[in-house]
Amino acid sequence: MRLIQTLGVAAQAESLRLRREVRGTARQAAWIAAASLFGVAAVVTIHLAAIAYLAPQQGLAVAAGIVAVADLVIAGIFLLLARRRVDPVAEEARALRVATLASLTRRDPLRGVLGMALRSGSAPVLGAVAAEAISAWLKRR
Repeated sequence: MRLIQTLGVAAQAESLRLRREVRGTARQAAWIAAASLFGVAAVVTIHLAAIAYLAPQQGLAVAAGIVAVADLVIAGIFLLLARRRVDPVAEEARALRVATLASLTRRDPLRGVLGMALRSGSAPVLGAVAAEAISAWLKRR
């Protein structure tokens, strides 16, 4: 029964980690969409307005260069906002899953039960273990 509980804990930890990572990916995608939206809007409107305003004073080429630099700065700010941050809850869930699965592969449940029974030298322990196994088997049928 301990094996099933341990696998249940590992599955819950993995589920929590995946939900948190999906939420982080969705947030990142929203920020990237916002950056893209503002990038397109900046290219269309600010270019036209700024170039029209700066062209008589600076010349057409210099006016277009100034507008392009401003667009790059705005896009860079949005890309910085879209950076992934480390989620401590997701990292803890991942560590719990790894530790749980590692503990399952390191030990043999049958060897642990038999070792405990042989060390204590008590037959009731073996009887209790056998009764629990039989009870679980009958419940599944």
